[in-house]
This record gives sequence, C-alpha cells and structure tokens, in this order.
Amino acid sequence: MKFLKNFDLNYFITLFFLLLSSNANFLVVSTPIWYAIFGIFLVIAIYQKRFEKKDLVHIAIFTGVYLLVIAFRDTLLNELDTDYLVADYLFLVRFIYLSFIYCMLLKERLLANIVKVMTHLTVVSFFFYAFQLLSSDNLFAITSSLKLPNGNDLPGYSNIVIYTYTQGFHDFSNSGFVWEPGAFGCFLVISLMFHFFLNKFSFDATAVILIIGNITAFSTTNYLALIILFFLVYRYRVPRINIWVLILIPSIIIAFFTIPFLADKIVATYKEDMDDLNNLRVLERWYRHHRMQVPLNRFSSAVYIWDNFGDKMFLGVTNRYNDILNKQYKVNISNGLFDFLAKFGIAGLLYFLYRYLRFCAKFMKNGEQVIYCLLIILVASFGEPILAIPFTLIFLFVTRDQVRFSSINLERTANRKKILTP
Repeated sequence: MKFLKNFDLNYFITLFFLLLSSNANFLVVSTPIWYAIFGIFLVIAIYQKRFEKKDLVHIAIFTGVYLLVIAFRDTLLNELDTDYLVADYLFLVRFIYLSFIYCMLLKERLLANIVKVMTHLTVVSFFFYAFQLLSSDNLFAITSSLKLPNGNDLPGYSNIVIYTYTQGFHDFSNSGFVWEPGAFGCFLVISLMFHFFLNKFSFDATAVILIIGNITAFSTTNYLALIILFFLVYRYRVPRINIWVLILIPSIIIAFFTIPFLADKIVATYKEDMDDLNNLRVLERWYRHHRMQVPLNRFSSAVYIWDNFGDKMFLGVTNRYNDILNKQYKVNISNGLFDFLAKFGIAGLLYFLYRYLRFCAKFMKNGEQVIYCLLIILVASFGEPILAIPFTLIFLFVTRDQVRFSSINLERTANRKKILTP
C-alpha cells in the first residue's frame, strides 16, 4: 500500500509518452504495443475524467477540419492513391490524438513532468555515453545482442529503449533515448526551455544537466538554438537595452564566424550538400549497393524537397511523401522544417507556429522574447525531423496554465496527509 501511495502515475505516463516520441525503439515499431499504451492512456483519462467539454469541442473541430483538408488535398489536389489518405488519417490517431490525450492527462503538470523525466533520462544517458567513449565495441556488443526490433536499417544501429548507439556514425556523440544525437539535442533544448518557463529563467542543477546533455550531442543546429535560448534568458532577466547587450550581440556574431564548429561547419555543410545533390545518381548507386538510403543533410534535404514538391507546398503532399521521393532515389531526409512542410504545408506550419507561440507568450514579458522562442524552434527543427512527432505536437493542445514541480509536491503531500489523518 505504501508503494501505491508513493507511485507517481504522471511520471510513468510521461516516460512512455517520451519513449513513443523517440522514433527509436520496439515500442514505436510494434503496432500492438503502441495501441496498447495508447489504450491505457485513454482509459486512464476517461477514468480520471480528464476530458472537459471545451477540450472535446476543440479536438472535434480540429478533427473535422483535418479530415476535410487532408481529403481535399490528397484526392483532388495531389491525386494520390487511397493508401496515402489512409496513412494521413492514421497519423491523426497515432500522433495527434496521442499528444491530445497526454495533454489532457497531465494538463497543468505537463511541463514539470517532461522536465523531470527528461532530466532523469539525460542522467542515464551519461552513464551509457561514458561507456560508449571508453569501450564502444563492448557497448555495441551488449546493445545489439538483445536484438530488440527498432525499425532502423542503418548499419551499426542499436537501441535498448533508454539509449541508442550507432557504431561507425555517432561514435563520439550522445544519442540518448532517441534515434540520433541531433534529435536528442532538440528534445533537450525544448525541455530546457520548459524548465526556464517554470523557474523564471534561473540556472540550477536541472538546467546544468540538460545543458551538458546538449553539449554531448555535438549538434551544430542545437548549439545555435541553445545560444538563442541563453540570449532569451538574458533578455528576460535584463529586459532593458544596456551596455552589456551592445557588447553581447557583436560578441555572439564574432564567435559565430570564428568558432570552427559554427559558421565554418555550416558553410562546409552547405557546399557538401550541394555537391551531393549534383551527384545524387552516383551516390544512390553506391548506397543502394550497401543497402542504405542516401543520407541528405540539412540544406540538401530542404532543396531536394522544394525541387520536388515546390508547387504543392501550401497544403503539403502527404505524411508518406518519402515514398514518392524514393521512387526516383532512395534518400533519407534530415531537415525537420521541410519535413513538416512536405507533410502539412505552409498552412499547417503556420497553424503549428501560432499554437506554439501562443503557448510561449504566456511565459514571456514582451514580443521580442516571443521572437526568440520562434527562432529556437525553427533552428532546432531545421536540423532534425522533430516537428511531426508527439513530443512537439503537444503545442497544439497544451494548457498555458502550468505549475512548478514544487507546487505539485506540496499538493501531493497535502493529499497524503488527508489520507493518513483519521
């Protein structure tokens, strides 16, 4: 009984929600397990009476608009087969409804629980990351020996639910529990932003853990997003323009152009990406021989998607646009911004950003700070396809009235006293 009283259901709901968002483990690729977890979430939400009338009206209107727009787009505009329409409708259930139910379950406790679970998963990743640096062969031998299904055909890829390691590709980067280091960095940047929202932009042990985790991911786009987040922290705490702002802005610009892994790497990546596009036929032959997709980088992914679907970008193409791209060349897209545009178009992106900024504005003091929030999500998503996963789709439904974990702990303590008091 003592265990049941101390059992934190919200913590485990959040843990499984993040694992389902990770796109890395057997929970994601196993349809029966996925729907079992989805069903458990739904039953808990109904049992706890978490659905209010306004929430049901919101999701009903959203569903109606989504079904009509997708049907119009897929069948009339893009003239796609029925399979694509079914896949787009399944996306509504598997991703958007999952995010909606999670938001209803956690409500005002959502941010605090995400920060807590993400912090714990990051600490766990440090142990595996150290093992990876000290003995990568042994780590791969252990993780691959479990033979857990993960849906990833990349050579050297292995996942044990709470940690991912891709030998030969990410030997010195921390992938955490998600599919690759850059994506893990995106999760960390957003979680750190959530933490700052709750603690009035103060640095503490939790912030340090999330920052170190981001550093170990070794992702340029996430470093840039982290710099913008740091500047947001400074502007929140010092809203007036002063001498330090005038010094800080040029210092950041100088650092951007002088630090090798920032401007130099971005320029080199752009040039390499354009070369890859010009030699795509040769690259595809080589990668097909090795049973791999051509890994397009950030810029080449953006250009390739726009070249193929530019005239369909207002409403997007389909959630399974990769199937259409792969009819010519089998490529792997790594630009989250253009991935979302291909799936839901400019109209979908604008609606997503509206909901995201509406949520962020609750914690900001002025419009300038909201712009920094916009830059953070745009920069982070430019690196990895993170906008169309449950973790980020919560911005469509999350309540803006969030509470700190200290408030949750006080409430839990008060409830326990009521139970124990005769």
